[in-house]
Amino acid sequence: MSGVGIILNPHSRSNRRNPGRVRRLGFIVGDKGSCHATKDILDVGRIAQQFKERNVEILGISGGDGTNHCTLTRVLQVYGDAKLPKIAFLRGGTMNNVANCIGIKGTPEQILANLISKHDAGEEFKTVELDMMTVNGEYGFLFGVGVVERFMEHYYRVKGSMVWAGVLLARCILAQIFRTPFIDEMFERFDCKIEVDGEVWPYKNYNIIHAGTVETYGLGFDPFYRAREREGHTHIIGSSVLPSDIGWSLPKIWMRKPTNCENELSSVAKRVVITFSEPQPYFVDGDIKAPTTRIEISCDKRISCIVS
Repeated sequence: MSGVGIILNPHSRSNRRNPGRVRRLGFIVGDKGSCHATKDILDVGRIAQQFKERNVEILGISGGDGTNHCTLTRVLQVYGDAKLPKIAFLRGGTMNNVANCIGIKGTPEQILANLISKHDAGEEFKTVELDMMTVNGEYGFLFGVGVVERFMEHYYRVKGSMVWAGVLLARCILAQIFRTPFIDEMFERFDCKIEVDGEVWPYKNYNIIHAGTVETYGLGFDPFYRAREREGHTHIIGSSVLPSDIGWSLPKIWMRKPTNCENELSSVAKRVVITFSEPQPYFVDGDIKAPTTRIEISCDKRISCIVS
């Protein structure tokens, strides 16, 4: 084995504010591996190839959910069927939802220092196995279209933070109470066909379709209570709901329970195909993707994540 390899996104929110982080992480790794700040997405593939050739034991990623998604997409493409290294999410982005979901806390420096200390001592790591979805050829843990994607667009327009996410959620609730145009924009419906493991869902009209192999978006919004119910599957939910339905459903979502909304369909799925009558934008792990008329989702990769 060849130690630890770190990929750092210098453009993520926290790393932008800490330009010396790549040097500090490199110092912590020392002679146990190497630390690389990427210039662009092409860099990731090149570095991943080096790590594969060196048979790196642990891959650390410093950045948020979007960085994890982009990095793991390139890493999984490079590794193919070869054995993957253990993954360490070092945080460092605007959204660190996956790290939060599996209990990873601290700064990138603290997380890495603990990892290197255990590695040097020969101690076993506590790990969690997570499934990853392939969404139109890219890998991630969360997918969404409709209301959830529009929420993300508004979030990023002001260079989002978790504080702004809370403000935006409050704005949605108030817009529903006072019936402002904002809520109509957010809950606009679209026509599509959803096929889940070969079975076509009966509804033709939706305003939310989302799926996750982890339970939560953050802020206590945990709709995917079945996300880790079955290995190699994702929890997909499709709804054509009124804004008021969301308000009444929030307590159940916070408690990770079924909402029992009348116009909601939910399933644990291996493969999903969504065909839209008109192109729709969507997101994967917070990254907004260009509008498309077809989305194919499958769960065929499972990674081992170091928790502590």
